[in-house]
Amino acid sequence: MLMVGCSRIPETLGEVKSEYFTVDDSVKVHYKIWNPAVAPETKTLCFVHGFGCDMNTWEKQFEAFRDEDVRLVFIDLPGYGKSDKPRVDYTFDFFARAIDGVLNANGIKDAVFIGHSLGTPVCRHTLMTTAHGGALVDVDGVYCFYDGTETPEYVEAIEQFGHAFDGADCREVIDGFVMSLSGKDTPQEVTDYAMSVMPETPQYVASSTMQNLVDRKWWPQSQITLPVMVICTQNSGLEPDNEQKMQALYSNLDYTELTTCGHFIHTEQAEMFNEKLKELISK
Repeated sequence: MLMVGCSRIPETLGEVKSEYFTVDDSVKVHYKIWNPAVAPETKTLCFVHGFGCDMNTWEKQFEAFRDEDVRLVFIDLPGYGKSDKPRVDYTFDFFARAIDGVLNANGIKDAVFIGHSLGTPVCRHTLMTTAHGGALVDVDGVYCFYDGTETPEYVEAIEQFGHAFDGADCREVIDGFVMSLSGKDTPQEVTDYAMSVMPETPQYVASSTMQNLVDRKWWPQSQITLPVMVICTQNSGLEPDNEQKMQALYSNLDYTELTTCGHFIHTEQAEMFNEKLKELISK
């Protein structure tokens, strides 16, 4: 009975042991890894949350894949979740170093990088600046399009958004931001999760993250040739040519655009999302 109890598969992500990796000599990055002792050829799924969130946003993915022959890695980006929250510059490079360090510490070369919202450009940057390859899954990712055709009005709107979190009213701004992410069919439990974690983001972390998010230097028009699956929603204010923009960035693209779903697609339509993810990793 003791042996059976010790080998029980966790029912929730919260039951998986927490581990830490130190980046930049002092910043502890919280992560969890499930099924670490696998064959070298076993695929790794690396989950990266969005702004203000933490790894718990992937609970339904843990439930769906914990019994599969894959390795699962869940990361709290620096500044979020149970990772350290130092007063530093929260750049894409900083986030990518954290992900790179966690994967390298566990002997992981390639992975399917699954990024939600802010997590998408963070995963994209990780693929472009580190030795890791694999594939990218974009879950309603955030993009700034600086291709030389942007209007002054577009640039001004992006810059205003980037500075919206600068002041003492940051928490109230995040409250309003969270409410804008819900679709007409978004379950209350999804909004409750977002409201429980996102407004707790320290103001200096939120401000630095958002200012870097809109910085032109992090948005090269480099094309990724690895397999990319994009699942996005019109609720996020997509432009009519969004699919064409994605095709310009990703030459090997699987594109799905939803109409009524809110921003947390992987939670709101978990069954659909998980099935598409299983199709991707089976190829």
